[in-house]
Amino acid sequence: MIDVAIVGAGPAGMTAALELQKLGLSTTVIDDQPAPGGRIFANIEQRPAHGAEDRSGAALVRRFRQMGGDYRPASEVWQIEPGPRLFLSSSGQAQMIEPRFILMATGAQERPMPFPGWQLPGVMTVGAAQILLKTARQIPDKPVWLAGSGPLLLLYMHQLIAAGGMVEGILDTSPSGRIITAARALPGAITYGWRDLLRGLAWQWQSRSIKVVRGITSLQARGGDKLSHVTYSTDDGQIGEIATELLFIHDGVVPGLHGTIAAGCDHRWNEAEQCFEPILDTFGRTSVETIFAAGDGATIGGARAATLSGRLAAIGIARAAGTMSSEQAETAAKPVRRGLAKAARFRHFVDALYPPVKMALPDETITCRCEEVTARDIRAALKNEAHLGPDGIKIATRAGMGPCQGRQCGASLTRLVREAHGGAPDAIGFLRIRPPLKPLTLGELATLDSGI
Repeated sequence: MIDVAIVGAGPAGMTAALELQKLGLSTTVIDDQPAPGGRIFANIEQRPAHGAEDRSGAALVRRFRQMGGDYRPASEVWQIEPGPRLFLSSSGQAQMIEPRFILMATGAQERPMPFPGWQLPGVMTVGAAQILLKTARQIPDKPVWLAGSGPLLLLYMHQLIAAGGMVEGILDTSPSGRIITAARALPGAITYGWRDLLRGLAWQWQSRSIKVVRGITSLQARGGDKLSHVTYSTDDGQIGEIATELLFIHDGVVPGLHGTIAAGCDHRWNEAEQCFEPILDTFGRTSVETIFAAGDGATIGGARAATLSGRLAAIGIARAAGTMSSEQAETAAKPVRRGLAKAARFRHFVDALYPPVKMALPDETITCRCEEVTARDIRAALKNEAHLGPDGIKIATRAGMGPCQGRQCGASLTRLVREAHGGAPDAIGFLRIRPPLKPLTLGELATLDSGI
């Protein structure tokens, strides 16, 4: 029997695998990407490492490769059940495995940023554009406008210009007054991330040569079969329009939750980051005793914090498996928790500086892009139906039933239910996630082999 199945080969998953093997537990690492590294260190073995973070990631990938454990790249996990039991598909072959423990290290996804026209060709996320740059060295052949806020948006601007691309302007959605709010959290952030702060200041300085429209409160992408114009309004009442064929958007990242929701783990609402996240104990264990979570899939903290939480989860799993006593585990966990506490103070500063966007969600916005369900459709379904939550909306409108399984519209459904009927997000909840978590053909399902 496999001791631990780790879902995800990013910083948290690789670190946990290395630690668990040191602690005498066997691991199987399953990842949907063709090479280890996660999104942040995508293709790190094939591209130059820029900066200390990249070099650290490259070293981690080398140690992971040298570990010699069971590593299954390009494999999709499409269902997780308490037990635990995990279903995956690789090269057209489906399989079920039953490890003693599962560690979810699935990382983050970009926070959906819906507005009218966001489905048009020419509009894409900054994260997707950065993956193209990292993995295929592709840059746009036309000038780009960026919209949103956050460190990734500024990093991509820097990377794109360095690669020879052109950034024509930025539509900044950050609210005014955030710098004063963030300044209060700055002392707690310096000790953990002073190098990151200096990098951020350098990116801000670089953006001085680019046109920046601040205080954006609404966006609309327009065009026929592709983007041609973007209209916007600002918090001081200005209305503007730009002509562009490329608009890259970003509003921070949120934990990728589909695995932990499908497994029946309890979740809670993080008010600062406006997202749900799994409830964990002090060792990274979820409400399901045999399932742990680490990295940005547990709570957003960045790559360095992900390695720490991967180590902490490994200690917790060893403790639960009986290969470490509780006293040994507590002793080993103490320095890791101190590191995570520092990382949390840095994250508090970032959250204050770049709070989630609070843009209007007009009726014509296609909220569920898979099923082409608009905000108007959802509001109409909610009218006079106080009993409907996100799952009721899903049944009534098909929002959340498409291939992405609600990854793009789930948060908007919670928002619209709250808008119509009030209530706390914890009480409203997220969509119930049903298998398959990723698209699966009937042919693959027919090959299902139980057990290895």
